[in-house]
Amino acid sequence: MSPDLKQKLKKALAGKAAVEMGQFQFVNLDEIRSQAGDEWPEIRDKTYEVSGHFIEKRLADDDVLIRCQGGFLIIFSQMGGVEAEAHVEEINDELNEFFLGEDWLEKLRSEAEARRVPTDEFLSIVARTQAEDSVETRQARPEPEQTKEAAEEAAAGWEKKTETTDGPKGPKGGRWEKTTHAKARSGDEGALDWPEEAYEAKAWDDIIFQPVWDSRNNAVLHHVCQARRSVGDRHVYGRDTLMGIDEAEALRGLDREVALAAQRGFQTVFAQGGKCAITIPVHYETLSAVSHRMEYFSILQAVPKPIRKYFQIRVDSVPSGAPVTQMQEVFRSMRHFGSDILAEIGYTTKWDLTRFEGCGISVFGSALPQTASLREPDDDAVMGFMQLVTQARALQGEAFLNNLGNPELLNAAISAGIRLFSGPTIAADEDEPQPARALDFAGIANRLHKPDPDPDIRVID
Repeated sequence: MSPDLKQKLKKALAGKAAVEMGQFQFVNLDEIRSQAGDEWPEIRDKTYEVSGHFIEKRLADDDVLIRCQGGFLIIFSQMGGVEAEAHVEEINDELNEFFLGEDWLEKLRSEAEARRVPTDEFLSIVARTQAEDSVETRQARPEPEQTKEAAEEAAAGWEKKTETTDGPKGPKGGRWEKTTHAKARSGDEGALDWPEEAYEAKAWDDIIFQPVWDSRNNAVLHHVCQARRSVGDRHVYGRDTLMGIDEAEALRGLDREVALAAQRGFQTVFAQGGKCAITIPVHYETLSAVSHRMEYFSILQAVPKPIRKYFQIRVDSVPSGAPVTQMQEVFRSMRHFGSDILAEIGYTTKWDLTRFEGCGISVFGSALPQTASLREPDDDAVMGFMQLVTQARALQGEAFLNNLGNPELLNAAISAGIRLFSGPTIAADEDEPQPARALDFAGIANRLHKPDPDPDIRVID
């Protein structure tokens, strides 16, 4: 940041508890970078230079424009509220139209939003994105071909960069070890800025990996990384661990911690010479606002590109009333971070997936509520399973079900064509992900009748 820009920013923030912020974010620079080869550094510089000039021409003299990682931030001096939102949307539409008229920018797209944020939050965003932009500038170079050797080198470099004498570090400098509630409240560098009531409720007990069974291949091929909490004689997972705390930042904190734990789990297996695939769940609320989405993406970006094929991203709690255009933006912007994108929707026996058309989702499904997961399947449940499969296939996708509680339900779902399953019927939760292993229906059924919580398994080479 230049001295003049620093002075202008200081003046714009003076005496203000909050500011009107605009944010523009490029959503597919990775794709352009992979195609640009040796020309990437030049194209990258042109992209920021031309886009910055385009946006600046449409701002007032007292507005502040700051280049950041993946886009630009704005402080509006006079404009606010609905007016700022409309102005940002108008600039973004014009910017995307401008991209279409330039040969080397025609594939570039941007997203934008405007909102009022506390000044300290704005400064935090600036500090983080400026640091990330500096790293990205220094590392701007063509990516090597994603061979097995490249993946191994990338993973080794990833692990080396995150290790110190104090133990592994995460992409934001927070410790990769488990963050206890005591640490989080004591100002530890790995702490999350959570509301006090979240800590009083103790949030989750631990983060585990749930095996996912592929019925078509008769194998456990990947694991879902989940926050878990014991409630009486049962476990709850994900947002249910917050026990009804309706706090957006608490939910974002949970999603961040799970994403970090998923990366740690993969590193553990890879360091031992193994491979595993991991599904990272994230809640739709964490991704719906552009600024929060980019904060979350900064964690996923820590994974080297050759390694991302081992990860899937699952978006949980997609609301029925979510705007179609917003859903398309959310799902499409995530395709760079994993091999597949999954959508988890509230359980029903009457499925309608047509709103997901054009989102690029590979797998659709739901977690059964406890009452439905324990009883034997009735006609409505079976018809619902078949409808889910039919609609998923119409969108070139597969279907999954979580939290199945008995083999009869599992058998009915398999007969209906559902492919992927997890829950207590499949296998016990694991502290770390494991390499792929063979597992057939008989092995799952045996598990329910054996004192040993794990069925006989063999590792797939």
